[in-house]
Amino acid sequence: MGTITVNKLGGLSLILGPVFTLIFYFLQPGGALIDAADPANAQASIAATLSNAGLAQLTGVLIPIGLLVMLAGILSLQRHVSSGGNGDALARYGVLFIFVACLGWILGTGMGLAISGSDLPVAKAVPTFGSLYAAITGIGTVAGIFAGIGFLALSLAISTRDDYSKPFALVAAAAAVVQIVVGVIGGVDSTQLQTMTTITGIVYLIHTAFMITVGLKLMKQ
Repeated sequence: MGTITVNKLGGLSLILGPVFTLIFYFLQPGGALIDAADPANAQASIAATLSNAGLAQLTGVLIPIGLLVMLAGILSLQRHVSSGGNGDALARYGVLFIFVACLGWILGTGMGLAISGSDLPVAKAVPTFGSLYAAITGIGTVAGIFAGIGFLALSLAISTRDDYSKPFALVAAAAAVVQIVVGVIGGVDSTQLQTMTTITGIVYLIHTAFMITVGLKLMKQ
């Protein structure tokens, strides 16, 4: 049986992890595609979750798996960057923030399973899980800001190297700045949270495309 190198497995993880995560992120009930709800509206969001409990539970389990696969790829990328060339310091900084962001997202999805697994009617579920939902929203907001900082540092690190696409890395860095800004806006003004979440979804698309291109390059190293 053949073996696979660290770079090839890391590159494959950078390709599959973000795509896997993004697919189930968009499939979450109450999100962009399934029973879309304003994330600032706890009643509408909880109702969407309970109306699609099976899908909510599925995404709540699969999203963390995708995040961990992506994180494994990012750690392999940071290892490759550290082995030679520019960007080591920034890459290490970026990985730290992305790691903490992934922990926050995983914690939030785990807490969400408590809601999706409930058999309470919506009228009782909202007062019961209102505080839990608020905590999930807060954790997700902070995690999004941390992820923006992490991807900003990581993409700037990649932009200093000759073995990856500098223009695309700079586009990813600009998208990360947008993610940080919209995360802060959504955190301090809940009336803007739905719009900011939509913009964040677009940023995730850009970062997913960036991770795919980096993953393909890493597999060839």
